[in-house]
Amino acid sequence: MKTNLILLFIVLFSFGSCVSDEESARQVNSAFQGNWTGSFSGDESGTLTFVVQKEGTMVGEIHFNQTNTTEAINGYVNFDGKFDMNTKTNYTFSGYLQSSASNGMWTKNNLKGSYSFQKQ
Repeated sequence: MKTNLILLFIVLFSFGSCVSDEESARQVNSAFQGNWTGSFSGDESGTLTFVVQKEGTMVGEIHFNQTNTTEAINGYVNFDGKFDMNTKTNYTFSGYLQSSASNGMWTKNNLKGSYSFQKQ
C-alpha cells in the first residue's frame, strides 16, 4: 500500500512538473528589451515603433504611408530572438531580433515586403 502511494505521488509529480516549450521560451529579463524603430517597404510601406518589455512582450504602433493611418501592433520575442508581431488587420512581422538590429520579411494575405528595425 505504501509503495503504491509513493508510485502514485511520483507519477502525479512528474506530470505536474512538465513545462511546455512555449513556457520555457519565455524570459523574465529579455536581452532585447528597450525601444525599437524601423521601416518597412514592398506592397505597402511605412514605419514602426515598438517597445520590448522585460518579459519579452512587444507593444507598438505601425504607421502606413499610403493611407497616413496608424494601427497597434503586438507580439512576443523568445529568449533566442525569434519573434512574431501582428496587427488586428493581419499584418505579420516575424524573424529574429539581434542585439541592436533586425531585417526580415512581413506579410498580409497576398501582400509582402521587407522590414528593417534598429534598437534605440
